[in-house]
Amino acid sequence: MKKLLSVLAVLFVLGTVNVFAIGVGPQGGWNPALKGGNGALSLKLDNVPCYFAVSATFQDPITIGLTADWWIKNPKIEGTWGYYYGVGGAGAVTLGSDVATIFVGGRALIGTNVKLLDNFIEIYLQAAWEPGIAIHNGIVPVFNYFPIDLGLRFWF
Repeated sequence: MKKLLSVLAVLFVLGTVNVFAIGVGPQGGWNPALKGGNGALSLKLDNVPCYFAVSATFQDPITIGLTADWWIKNPKIEGTWGYYYGVGGAGAVTLGSDVATIFVGGRALIGTNVKLLDNFIEIYLQAAWEPGIAIHNGIVPVFNYFPIDLGLRFWF
């Protein structure tokens, strides 16, 4: 009887859960102001309005970053090819042998994307402007961060 009640409870919970999609994949980036690249993991949950990316550089200094982007529009150019623009936030922590910096800022972005294989694969290229502040020997305003990212997301 306990097994039957357990199965019915699981089926009840599964029946009330909203079905959602998840997009996840690798992303590579370049920031000319920092003269360096990074690797990232992008994530999009269907029920959450933001696209997230966690990035890292593993050289001296090491930087771990997080971005959250809200796409305002994603109009189609043709078929499954479109472009998007939006706003978001960015943060990063940099630690090295002679540096420790925290960055917090906003983002304005524009990009293009194409979905392939019945929307299973999404390829995108985007550029952003990240004005903000860096905390390193005081608070320093930053206006010259312009990261460029190329990524691939798989939708499940």
